[in-house]
Amino acid sequence: MSVANIPAVSILITVYNHEKYIRQCLDSILSQKTNFNYEVVIGEDCSPDNSRAILIEYAQKHPEKIIPILYEINQGSKECPGKGNFVNTFYKCRGKYIVHIEADDYLIDDNKLQIQYDYLNNNPTASACFHNTEIKYEVGHHRSELMNPPNQKQKITPEDLLFDKEVWFIATASVMFRRQLISEKFPEWFLKTKSGDIPLYCMLANKGTIDYIPKVMSVYRKHAGGLSYTDIHSSIKFINNRIGMYSAVNKELDYKYDIFIKRILAKYYLMLANSTEYGNNPILRLWYTLKSILKSKPDSLFETIRDNGFSASNYHKYLNLRKSLNRLFN
Repeated sequence: MSVANIPAVSILITVYNHEKYIRQCLDSILSQKTNFNYEVVIGEDCSPDNSRAILIEYAQKHPEKIIPILYEINQGSKECPGKGNFVNTFYKCRGKYIVHIEADDYLIDDNKLQIQYDYLNNNPTASACFHNTEIKYEVGHHRSELMNPPNQKQKITPEDLLFDKEVWFIATASVMFRRQLISEKFPEWFLKTKSGDIPLYCMLANKGTIDYIPKVMSVYRKHAGGLSYTDIHSSIKFINNRIGMYSAVNKELDYKYDIFIKRILAKYYLMLANSTEYGNNPILRLWYTLKSILKSKPDSLFETIRDNGFSASNYHKYLNLRKSLNRLFN
């Protein structure tokens, strides 16, 4: 392929059991109006539904745009479903800029790609840009809402992503980022994290600001089949995965934000103390409470031990410990 035909933007789509949504997703991308070439690289991860047949249909109709990656073996793992699909499909993308869209989301502005492409071309210090998104709930009775508030900060730095755990205000489909800022191979730790967005945005923000465009240009669906609904936040598997992720991010960013990440880790250790598996084990509960204290050095030391270190049935042990600690520190 000649240099002139290399796409400026790659839209990376991950597909698994998305037959209900994939047509709307693809139609919204194919309707984009641009003055540059773009490709749609789609990783189909052995869906048991009709997703693959729909993808093949679209690829045959739009061979100049759609590049199907039809995996014969599911690329995910039990711990990190979908991560292998994203990473391996990412390596197939050739564009200068990357947009990752999950197949249950879709675009609602035909100029989205052009707007973000122009922004990054005109703002070389930005590693990425993102825009506002409509959150559409398909579970419960929630009304649709916007992801970002009217006073959304315009230039995002690592501090904005690490001031607390699970910070999430950048919708996946809203982001366009510079391909060159991600090494040819993702670090090994990235492949093991359940989350893709949090560590990716931290790495990008460490190499330039992630800039906000105050336009609503995509829809993020929340439905029972979404990956976020598979996470059990009280499970030690989920919590330990997050501890490993934030610890790896800390090292990746050369510990420049260590004080932020230690506070985050402290919260996860408290979650371990109160987890489904450890919450009724007095030794483990106290152990992880103390680990949390060592990470965060909270002002309310005794209250932290009282509220998290012991179950109600062992509250008298807390009282005895408090007396001992009082004698030690006074």
